[in-house]
Amino acid sequence: MNRYKDRTVNFIINHKRGLKIALLIFLIGGMIFKGLMQIPQINSGKTKIAQINEQIEYEKERQKEVSELKGKVNTDEYIEKIASEKLGLVKNNAKIFVDVSGEQQ
Repeated sequence: MNRYKDRTVNFIINHKRGLKIALLIFLIGGMIFKGLMQIPQINSGKTKIAQINEQIEYEKERQKEVSELKGKVNTDEYIEKIASEKLGLVKNNAKIFVDVSGEQQ
């Protein structure tokens, strides 16, 4: 048993530089392999980021529209427009035109 231990120790002492290089190559290879295995996850993350950025842009546009509508909502013109479109109401003394031709638009 002692003979095998001596051989191992002598091998390590004589090949110390080669073992260090082999260990370094093994570690670098492992790191490269791990990096390559994470490429699909990275691509998936990039896709999610792109989708979220599109949603952010959509919501910004929507927020802008809501802000514009918020400014218009309390004006008389907007109230009249909604009253005529949604409720069918008209102002006093307003002229109403009715299509009697029977054709549908």
